[in-house]
Amino acid sequence: MRKFVGVDKKEQLALRKQFPQLLPLIKGETTPEYTLLAISIFDHWLNDEECMEFLHMPQLGEIERRCLVFDQFNKLLMERSSILAFRFKGRIKSLPSFKKFSSSGVKYSYMKQTSMGKYKVILPDFDAVYFEGYDDTNIFFLKDLSVKPIIEKLAEKVGLYCLEHR
Repeated sequence: MRKFVGVDKKEQLALRKQFPQLLPLIKGETTPEYTLLAISIFDHWLNDEECMEFLHMPQLGEIERRCLVFDQFNKLLMERSSILAFRFKGRIKSLPSFKKFSSSGVKYSYMKQTSMGKYKVILPDFDAVYFEGYDDTNIFFLKDLSVKPIIEKLAEKVGLYCLEHR
């Protein structure tokens, strides 16, 4: 069974227009089109000492707990917005190609939290890009700040915190 189904050409073009500058985001660059919002297990940005304390070799049970919280958050996102995966294609891999998930089970599996930066998706209904991050912090790139309170409420519901870009 296929995991992804390509969207039709008309929708591809509309999504490319709705989500410009995806390649710089993948490369870790900021762009004026997007505002960064971090979603984290932690209620503040960690300093060097805290990073060593909380991120260096946590217990297996704590790792599982953190992933479960993000999985719950991702499930709430899936209930509130359509979610599409994307890859880059073309000769120099710069053209985004958007894909729908073939089933909700595939979507849940794809967005299972690993804290290894595995998934990168778009949420067209939120006008947002969402990346799994490292160190128990995921990243939203928002084009429309009116959805920020919705994301904050969903995060709070499962025990996550929203952090402004520093």
